[in-house]
This record gives sequence, structure tokens and C-alpha cells, in this order.
Amino acid sequence: MTLLEANRPTVEGVGGDSYLCYIKGRVKRDVGRVLVGDMVEFERTDPGEGRIERILPRTNQLVRPPVSNVTGLFVVFSLDHPRGSLELLDKRLVAAKLGGMQAEVILSKVDLSAESSELDRIENAYRAAGYPVWRTVATVGRGVEFLTAQSRQGIWVLTGESGVGKSTLLNAMLPRQETQTQQLGRSGRGRQTTRWVRLYPINGYWMADSPGYTALEATVAEGRVILSAFPEFQTFDCRFGDCLHGQEPGCEVTLAVARGEIAPWRHRHYRKLLSQWVKIY
Repeated sequence: MTLLEANRPTVEGVGGDSYLCYIKGRVKRDVGRVLVGDMVEFERTDPGEGRIERILPRTNQLVRPPVSNVTGLFVVFSLDHPRGSLELLDKRLVAAKLGGMQAEVILSKVDLSAESSELDRIENAYRAAGYPVWRTVATVGRGVEFLTAQSRQGIWVLTGESGVGKSTLLNAMLPRQETQTQQLGRSGRGRQTTRWVRLYPINGYWMADSPGYTALEATVAEGRVILSAFPEFQTFDCRFGDCLHGQEPGCEVTLAVARGEIAPWRHRHYRKLLSQWVKIY
């Protein structure tokens, strides 16, 4: 059974029925904090009510937003209004890989961007890296039908910088659900408007809105773990078998960047992550 909401503990039972549950004190002591996405054992006590007896082991856990057992991330990026950070986009994709999660890229608010060639470069770069990429205009539903029509499983999290339109996109994907949005502030950045984390059913999987989201947190002890999150580098054979594609001589990846075969920002962000998370240089 999956915990759909932790603020008012709600569990989906057999047949899709929902139960408002009480959590036993020892359960809270054992896990420290009950999270949306937790798989639980519960006992029905009254019609529509139950008691959570046990939290099953988690496959993974996000710190912000507090969601467990996440299958994948929808990483939302806007080129304009507000202008997003490709570095933060790459950090989220890397953190997804490190957390054992799938990831897809959503380019939002594409109607507000006059730089179609830059959108093309971004889309082509992430498709070349193996990520599904979707262009959307959530305010009118453009592109949303193709996004939602895909078959997925498990729990997915909408994530991205403030103001990129996560809640508006959620509304477009789930038109009968009530999620709160608000306009951008004068600074051009967005204000977080969702009040709590909740899972919503969509086409056979669950999706969570992600209030207060700023960044995923991950640490590694070996550079090749980060390298594995940049699959477009894997097709190049370097002079040295242990090349980390940073400052090594004869690096084919560095040469591929110079030839325009790899997006320069992807390589730049990779090297920065390598220096921050793995103290090599």
C-alpha cells in the first residue's frame, strides 16, 4: 500500500480506495519521519479509516521534496520567464542517476521564447544524452497530451526552479485536480505556491508536486559515478582507460566538445561537478 499524503496520512488500499490513517507511535520512532511514497502495512479500523502498522524498507529517499521510493524525475526547465539554469538542470539529472532514478526533461513556456535555435540546441543535446525531451505550453495544454500519453510506472516527481511552471503543468496534466498556482513576482522569479506534497494518479503511475524544491542532494566518493551520468561521453575511447575527461592529455571527449559533437555546457558542468563532489583537481 502506498502513502499518498503524509500531512494527513492517506493510504491507497486494495482496489484504489483511500484510507485516512493513524500512525502508531513506534512506527514514527522506527523511521524518524513518515514520507509520501512510503510502502506501508496497515489495518483497516473503520470505513475509510485505518492504522499504519509498519513502513517497509525504502529504495531511495529525496530530502527536498520529502518523497520516498521515487522511480523518476520530470526535470522542468524554462529558457525564458524566468531564464533557467542549465547547470541546475544538469545537477538534477546527475542526482537522479546517483539516486537510481529515471529522468525526463520538460522544456516549459516554449511560447515565451524567441530563441528557437537555442531551444533546438538544448533539446538536441539532451536527446543525444539519452533523455526524453518534451516541449510544453502548459497554460493551453500544448505538448501535454504527448507527455502524459507515455507509459510509465511508479512514483515521479515534478522538479525544477521556482517559476518554471511546475504547478501549472500539473494542472494541465491533471485538469480535475485542484493545485494552487500564482503569478511570478516582479523579480521575474517564481514563488513556491504548493502547500504540501501529495501523489496524484496519472496514466498508471503516481506524480508528486514538489513544494519548496531547490536542489537534490547527493555525494559520491569516486569520479566514475558522476561520469556514468553523462552517457554521451561513453561513445568516445580515450588514450588512457582511466580517463575522467577533465584535464587528461589526448582526451577524446574534450576533442569532441571542440568539434561541436558534445554540448560544451554539459562538459563544463561535468568538470565542475567532478571538482565539487570528488576532490581530484
